[in-house]
Amino acid sequence: MATGATTFDPSKTGWCLQARATRSRVSVATGLAAVMVLGLALVAAGCTSGKPGTTHRNYFVHGADAQAFARSVRSNAPRAGRAFGLVEITFHPDFTLVPKDRGCRAQVRDVDLELVITLPKWRSGKSVPAGVKRRWTRFRQTITRHEDTHVRIARSYAKRMAKAIAATRSNKDCRDLSRKIKTRIAKIKVDHLKAHARFDRRERKRLKTLL
Repeated sequence: MATGATTFDPSKTGWCLQARATRSRVSVATGLAAVMVLGLALVAAGCTSGKPGTTHRNYFVHGADAQAFARSVRSNAPRAGRAFGLVEITFHPDFTLVPKDRGCRAQVRDVDLELVITLPKWRSGKSVPAGVKRRWTRFRQTITRHEDTHVRIARSYAKRMAKAIAATRSNKDCRDLSRKIKTRIAKIKVDHLKAHARFDRRERKRLKTLL
């Protein structure tokens, strides 16, 4: 490390969001019934900044028929039943600002991800009734694929962030470069959220039919 270099501690510079498949109720035209509308809610969140890596969690469901299964999901899913799947994503940029004779540059080691993925699982010790098995399988597979795509989106933007940091230069000093990097990262964060929202719009019709 060059003298005067500034190292950014990833545990103190993480950026976090939560991506979750959500449900909300809206009245149909008659006002006598309600339909389920599923989508992705992206919420800026202060997730715990820990070490990069992936943690898998489950919430447990069961049910003797389709109606009981749906009630179980709403009772046990994250966020008081509003999230059928959940991915918590924290970016951990790891780089050093190195002063040069003319300005400053960034040495990027990596932009890692801390992922906490919560998915549905059939309750241990309970067999899946034949009348529910098809619905449960579709539900599980759809939510898993949905959250896997959010993870792939996050990974692609982690790569973009690393390239952007490395490409940013300053002919002044490291303080100036730090400001420029923060500006680049802020733009990438906005683009990242938009990418998740675009995916959600493509998925909306399919997700509406899960329960």
